[in-house]
Amino acid sequence: MPVFGPIWWWKWWKGQEDQPAPQGVFRWLHRERDPQAISAAALATAKSGAWTKLDKKTLTRQFRAFVLMSLQIAPLSWEPVPLGQLGAHLYSTEERNAAGSAVARTLVLLAPPGVETGSDIFTEESGRATRQAEETGLGVIVVLLWAACAVSAAWLGTTIAEAIDSVNFNDEVTKRLLAAQARAIEVLTLHVERERIAGHQLPFDDQERALLVSLEEQQKQLATLQRRPLPKPFDGATEFVRTVARSALPVVLVVIAALVFLNQSQRRS
Repeated sequence: MPVFGPIWWWKWWKGQEDQPAPQGVFRWLHRERDPQAISAAALATAKSGAWTKLDKKTLTRQFRAFVLMSLQIAPLSWEPVPLGQLGAHLYSTEERNAAGSAVARTLVLLAPPGVETGSDIFTEESGRATRQAEETGLGVIVVLLWAACAVSAAWLGTTIAEAIDSVNFNDEVTKRLLAAQARAIEVLTLHVERERIAGHQLPFDDQERALLVSLEEQQKQLATLQRRPLPKPFDGATEFVRTVARSALPVVLVVIAALVFLNQSQRRS
């Protein structure tokens, strides 16, 4: 089975310890024997739209990995960031905020509005969720149910083992969104890896921006079908299209001012 993602991802995931969450914050703890291979398989499935061709256990295991990868890349950082603890403070620019928001927002759109959890949640590979962990010797991936996208992720990771139809994998809009999400995960992961090697943040290129805008457009289509506004995946989240528009606004204002000045000059002459 092919593998995906930088090695430091998996070392960090496997090296996490079962530490208590901040007071009042619940956790989703997931054990996976081979996260690297399962994640690669999940991305391939998402890009091909072949979710319904998988058996229930394989689909559950891959979809959980897919959800966790979305949370992993959302901070756009090569430094360890607790999964689920997202916020505007993590991003140095609005453009980076919008990119992270786009990846995290997909999770909120796939879950019902206003989902909540009242306890820690434990899952292992394709098994059903429980309220108590079983000692298996496998590494544990810890998600802090801090932001809306993290709570949605835990809901998705829980319900997918109980009811496959909790996510409409037959819907073409949903399949296109999951495919766009997979491409965004791949492209942003490679971007962050280049930043790690360079030792500093790098601007997004035109292809990366186009992909992120396309992901947002897919999200808007699903939100329209759901008859709800585009959700915020965490406090301070923004939209990539709005960020581009705001960055272009000063140029537009300058052009308008120049046209007004020229028009006035012509009248005087």
